Amino acid sequence: MADRDYKAFIVEGEAREPQIIDNISKVFFSHGNFKIITLPAGENIYMLWKKLKADDFDTDIIEVLRESNDDISKQLDGLSRDDFSEVYLFFDYDMHQTNLGKEDDADAVKQMLESFDNETVNGKLYISYPMVEALRDYKSGICGDRVACFVAITDMKEYKNASAVRAVNPQFKEYDYEIWKDIIDVFAMRVSCLFGSADTLEYVNYSEKISPYDIYVREENETQGEGVFVLSAFPEFLDKSFEETA
Repeated sequence: MADRDYKAFIVEGEAREPQIIDNISKVFFSHGNFKIITLPAGENIYMLWKKLKADDFDTDIIEVLRESNDDISKQLDGLSRDDFSEVYLFFDYDMHQTNLGKEDDADAVKQMLESFDNETVNGKLYISYPMVEALRDYKSGICGDRVACFVAITDMKEYKNASAVRAVNPQFKEYDYEIWKDIIDVFAMRVSCLFGSADTLEYVNYSEKISPYDIYVREENETQGEGVFVLSAFPEFLDKSFEETA
């Protein structure tokens, strides 16, 4: 048992996501009485979820990661699940779910969002649409018209480069409070657009009515397999934190 509180941020990649989490820690949580540990899973969310599901979720996510990754095992040395008050997962949306077997005929993403729906139990899952680079794909104060908010399947391979070209602030590690404020404001505009609201949703309405699960369902309904509505997972997570620190 450790002598302090920890929060686990489980991510897919080993480069950009840890940079973003490190920046979030410095900008929003530098005075928090806890320590954030970023755990790059080294595999996508589907494979991680399948391992947990195979054990009927009797094994907690921290132990699954410890057993599957030597680097994470070193990071977790001396720590158990009880040392983590909260667990968050940040992963990219895989439209094709190529790592799922034929036995998973049902919508696996819905099942995962149902499984990972509480940060104090199994963990809380946030999904970036279409990928982590959605965070930098915005213009300050502008939601964008309906066409500009979507990425077609045919353009998916070029999205990383395209988002870099469009980005006003491409360097995640250099984000400050004002940049994050712009990002969160644009997120509020976009999620309002996605849910058909003529006015930008206030946080209290957003938090009561919209969850990561709801966003996924709306994404599926909006695109119908043709593409993805661009929406980052990180401002979705930070919306509450920003309200508390503003």
